[in-house]
Amino acid sequence: MKIVITGSSGFYGTHLIDILFNNIEEIEIVGVDTDQRLKDFPIDPFTVIKDQDALKNRFERVSTDFRELDSDKIDSFNADYIIHLAALVSIPESMKMPSEYFQVNEYGTFKLCQELVKTKTQPHLIFASSPEVYGNPVYTPIDIDHPYKPRSVYAVSKLAAEKHCMVLHEWHNYPVTVVRNFNTYGENQSNTYRGFPAVVPDFITKALTNKKLTIHNSGNQTRDLMYVKDAVDAYKRVIEKSNQSKGQTFNIGTGIQTSIRDLAQKIITASDSKSEIDFIKGRPADLERLEADISKTSEILEWSPKFSIEDGLKITIEWYKNLINK
Repeated sequence: MKIVITGSSGFYGTHLIDILFNNIEEIEIVGVDTDQRLKDFPIDPFTVIKDQDALKNRFERVSTDFRELDSDKIDSFNADYIIHLAALVSIPESMKMPSEYFQVNEYGTFKLCQELVKTKTQPHLIFASSPEVYGNPVYTPIDIDHPYKPRSVYAVSKLAAEKHCMVLHEWHNYPVTVVRNFNTYGENQSNTYRGFPAVVPDFITKALTNKKLTIHNSGNQTRDLMYVKDAVDAYKRVIEKSNQSKGQTFNIGTGIQTSIRDLAQKIITASDSKSEIDFIKGRPADLERLEADISKTSEILEWSPKFSIEDGLKITIEWYKNLINK
């Protein structure tokens, strides 16, 4: 089996490579990514991969923007799957740089789709999306039939990209699967992402250095927080259940709501931190609550999360301790 992963040196990409090497024999992986992540991150992100021999012998790194891939290049990989993770992922940044988010997330995915449909190899496309496409929920838990009310350019770009992917399936019967990743955390997640870090790495970094944790509004807004090893296991299950997953959209999450206030306290306690919490004015695009309905995912992919938030945070905090001490 051969798999192409765009965004291969990112947070999801490195953990996905790790789990694929550990669970699928003789798999070969082509990682498509720019050099920017390697320049920005203080350590080599590929150190998260346990099987370094497989990384050396069965991993090919293609240093390019995924938007440069054409049908001939994709065919040259002779891949069975292409997992499209590459994206810009900051909600507030998308409101400051909307054109860049459109060009990368939406137009870039559109262009990739148009090249894929021209390929001879026709690799199964697995697209990484977001629960932000739903907007503020009308009900929870959120199933895949929930109305779409995106509240940021990032959310719109991911929803539009989903639709471009699914057009391939609906019009050309091309093999496509969409996975909507609810809030994911873990080792290798950037705590400085373009000046807009995600909440968990931001809180952990501040807690470990006894700085104030900043919370928008009351902190009662909730998120469905999933440890990254559970998340990438779902992508492995899509591959293993390829025939059943074609043309399908799946939520992946825990089905548990955790408030941002409770998250901050969990991290402070687990870090043995002296940090205080500072409440500031909220942002207009923030969602009030998130909770994934994963019943379809569990039924078709036979997947469910294994890590509790306490266990996942413990592993993540230990990793950031080592990062900060480097």
